[in-house]
Formats: sequence, C-alpha cells, structure tokens
Amino acid sequence: MVQPATELYLVTGATGQIGRRVVHQLRQQGQRVRAWVRLGSNYQDLAAVGAELYFGDISQREDIWTAMSGVNYVISTHNHPKHILQIHLKSNLHLIEIAHKFGVECFTYISGLGVDQYARNAPLLEAKLVIENELLNRGLNYIILRPPLLNHYLLLWLRQLQKTGSLILTGDGHLRHAWISLDDLANITVQVTQNPAFRRQILPVGGSPLSRWDLIHLYQKLTQSQPMIIPVPLHILDGIRWGLQWLQQEEDLGTLKTLFSHEFICSERDIKQLENHLHIQLESLEQFLQRYLGLDTEDSKYSNPK
Repeated sequence: MVQPATELYLVTGATGQIGRRVVHQLRQQGQRVRAWVRLGSNYQDLAAVGAELYFGDISQREDIWTAMSGVNYVISTHNHPKHILQIHLKSNLHLIEIAHKFGVECFTYISGLGVDQYARNAPLLEAKLVIENELLNRGLNYIILRPPLLNHYLLLWLRQLQKTGSLILTGDGHLRHAWISLDDLANITVQVTQNPAFRRQILPVGGSPLSRWDLIHLYQKLTQSQPMIIPVPLHILDGIRWGLQWLQQEEDLGTLKTLFSHEFICSERDIKQLENHLHIQLESLEQFLQRYLGLDTEDSKYSNPK
C-alpha cells in the first residue's frame, strides 16, 4: 500500500511558465503542494490535479507567514519584471527570512545565468544576485538554479510569431543563449530540491547554446513559414527607457538591454555533469518547439502556460 505524502511543498509563481510545470510534476509524484496563485489567473488546472491553492499577496509578510505553515520545501519561481523591487526582491527576502524561522528543509530559488557578471544596470539581475547572497548568508539549506533569463521570453516570442507572423529582433540576434526546455527546467527543479546532494549549491542550467536567429530558423523549418523579422538596433532601447522613466517602467528595459548585449551559456562540462548526476538527457530545443507548436505526435500539456 502506497503511503500518503507527508511533506509539503510551497511553490510561488505557480501560474507561471516554470511554477505551473513544477506543481504538475510534484503532483504526478503524489506530493502535497501548496500553490501560491493570484486571483484572476488561470489556476484551474492546478486545482484539478489536487494542489492546495493559496491566494495571497506575495509582497505582504503576513501572507507569506500564513503560507509557510507546515511547509518543508519552498520553490520560488515568481517573477515580475516591472515591479522588481517590491514583488521580486522584497518578497523573496521575506520568503527566505520566514522560511528560515519556520525551519524549512530546503529553499530552491530560480535565479539566472550571468547575475554575478552583468548585474550593473540590469535591475532584475541585480535583484537576483542580492537574493542569492541572502540565501548564502542566511544559514538555510538552499539550491540556486541559474537558467538563461531569456528563456522567460521564449514562449512569448513563439506566440507572437504564431499570431502575427512577425517578430521584432532587438540587438545582435547572433549572440548565443543556453536555451532549455521549460519541462526540463521544471524536472531539474523538482529533482534537485528532493536530492540532499545538491544542497548549498549554485547550479548553471541550460542546453546547447543557440542564437535568436537559430531559433527563428528552427521555427521556419518546423512550420515551413517565412515570418517577417524586424531588426531593431539596441540603442533604441535607451531612447525608450528615457521616455518611460517617469512611468517607472525602465527596470525591464535595462535588463533586456543587458540580456541582448551578452552571451549567456553553460559549459559543456556543466551540461554533462547535470545530466549525469540526475540521470536525464536534456530535450533539444527543436523537440520542445515541436511539442509546443503541436507538430509532434503528442502535444505538450502545458502549451498555454499562462
């Protein structure tokens, strides 16, 4: 007879691209999951698989305190690029503080490649680096995963291509990023959280490096289409940022400029080491796109993650 799960996972950002997949994978294992969701978001599938829904304001300490009751593991995936200080930075600092007070077994945080190199003038990277340092200094068991941050925009770009047949390509589209299947990233997140051997480590997570032009060519190959690509010089972002500074929306543009100006890749050694330790083989981006675009024999169950 299978014993019921007794440990409880708190997943923040549970309706996001990574959080949703993490919740589904944990529930497939029969784990107890408290999914932090927003009112008005698409959370019906999380309820359908048996996750406990928690409605709260991630920026409020009292809501975090209530959510932490009985929790053994915290997996922080929430992100809000236009409210970096309040929603991303402060909420994660409060999560870490309260998780430490509750004595949670492990705190897993989704950071990003390059935060230790390119934080200057990139508020999201700077915030993630501050959160990493808090985890390192708090005395809490932690796991920090660093996937490529442009991964967050992958499905947004695909949806734009599907809907409009066009894509704005900002900056040098030939710079490479270590794109990774979102399903693989969720699987890695769950596995390392459950494996004590990965405690107190910072793990680069990514696949073989590809440029944004490579992605466009993959899309053309898979869909047999010729989307209209609109190149936009990187310096245009500076003008946009100056024009929007009074609206306090410049944070995301500063981060985007940084992400479009550098390569963010994992070494082959890092990739193989992760695959060997977790006994997995990372899905190629082409395979992931086939499933997402519905071109494979089995569509991805998360093809509309938002």
